[in-house]
Amino acid sequence: MKTVCIAGAMSGVGKTTLAEKLLSRFHNWAAIKVTACVGGTRHRCPRGKSTECGVCSSLKENYVIETRSEIIEEAGTDTARFKSAGAKRVLWIKARPRYIARAIHEALEVLNRYDGVVFEGNHVLKHFDPDLAVMIRSKDNSFKRSARDILEKVDMFVDYQCNGESVEKIFDAISVEDLF
Repeated sequence: MKTVCIAGAMSGVGKTTLAEKLLSRFHNWAAIKVTACVGGTRHRCPRGKSTECGVCSSLKENYVIETRSEIIEEAGTDTARFKSAGAKRVLWIKARPRYIARAIHEALEVLNRYDGVVFEGNHVLKHFDPDLAVMIRSKDNSFKRSARDILEKVDMFVDYQCNGESVEKIFDAISVEDLF
């Protein structure tokens, strides 16, 4: 199984859009959205919401691998966009940071019949080495902390709000026979 991780220098740079473009061209691929639920008094929403969105505060276990179609296919969500783009199966990992590696391992076991997996989330690269790690630059070339922490694991940088050229660049970075 091949793995591609899409990370972002900042929120809103186009991670989901790039994942959609890749998933629309891959056959028999799955996708995993990873949300690190940090918590604590200085907690800022990992989903970029100005107020607490409820995902982290609702996490009662160390991690959850969400599979329910009513959650995965909820209109307007990243996971629904992955599914619409062509992912054969979509999972959403919500995890406390130190449990992300365990959750990824478990999720990959669930997805072992697929040819590959596209991950979305910076925290993936702290705990997993994909075949290709792509980071989308921000418009002003700034980096949030979770992006700075993983820079050494990034194989390729693409421009803000990726265009078709960025997708081709990713396909060129790894051999086509490895992807399909």
